[in-house]
Amino acid sequence: MDRLNFEGWSPIRIYREPGGAVLVDWMRASPEVTRRPFFADGVQSAMQWPFHQAFRRQTPLADLIGWAQASPGLQPSGIVFHVSRCGSTLVTQAFAALDDHVALSEPPPLDDLLRAEHRLPGLDPAQALRAARAFASAWARPSPPGRRGHLVIKYDCWATALAGRIAEAWPDTPWLFLYRDPLEVLVSQMQQRAAYLIPGGPLGVNPAAIPFDEALRIGPEAYCARSLGSIYAALVREFRPERTLLLDYRQLPAAIPETIAPHFGMQPGAQAIERMQATFGVHAKNPSHPFTPDARRKHREAPQRLRELAQEWIAPHHDALERLRARQDRGAAANSVEAGARAEGATLP
Repeated sequence: MDRLNFEGWSPIRIYREPGGAVLVDWMRASPEVTRRPFFADGVQSAMQWPFHQAFRRQTPLADLIGWAQASPGLQPSGIVFHVSRCGSTLVTQAFAALDDHVALSEPPPLDDLLRAEHRLPGLDPAQALRAARAFASAWARPSPPGRRGHLVIKYDCWATALAGRIAEAWPDTPWLFLYRDPLEVLVSQMQQRAAYLIPGGPLGVNPAAIPFDEALRIGPEAYCARSLGSIYAALVREFRPERTLLLDYRQLPAAIPETIAPHFGMQPGAQAIERMQATFGVHAKNPSHPFTPDARRKHREAPQRLRELAQEWIAPHHDALERLRARQDRGAAANSVEAGARAEGATLP
């Protein structure tokens, strides 16, 4: 078998052998892998089949990069950044419902390459960028039953602080920034905390750079609030009006076909929009359950302690995002009026 022929193969893991080289784990993945709410879920589900356990390939990282050069896939149409629990998975699930789209939802290999100095020590930063591009390219190659026309990547929420590094990999790709009412996000996280909001957690991520002993002293509520505040602040800091669409959770799901798709250079037809809309009524993270709005319940049930922490650590950055969005919307409205005036002028005799 040609070492650089990976037709039908997809990379699922990038890791370093103890004291050895950086390797890539490949599997013969079906399109269903990227239709699950999260990339890791799709891989785990596929690996339950004996076929995928038996037929694997492990190769040097250079082979992944070489394959991308020999048989390149699509460039990303859009990259999603978010504050967590704010509808980002709904966005990727809507696009994943289309046969000609592929959505990479928080793939661990991209996380590891983004933090290569911690996860893949010794890997050259430039090589990590090339590997990130190659990983995405390998998943976005045309394959039956439909030609893949668009690739959307969603990073984990802590990655916003490293948006500049991601921009080095894909300098021309539009961004989507999603956020939500601070109390709603904080309540959701305290009900079921993500791994990156647990001090000393397995990911080794510490969004607010809180020392471990201090994290234990202040307790999980304050640690979570301060970490989320840092993530909201990263959205404010990394906002680039020329490439970023800033949206509030309340604008979903209508904004997906109406605003997000055009921002990503997509022109979905009536049938595509209908398929996207079919995802709106189910729970994005658990598609076997219907979606139930929970914003009012979160506000009603939130204890006073969480209200105070949300106000102290997150609300100032949320308010800054609201101001940025208002400025963005005013600019979009002005551009629309100007475009309408030009079109009207062009029709005059």
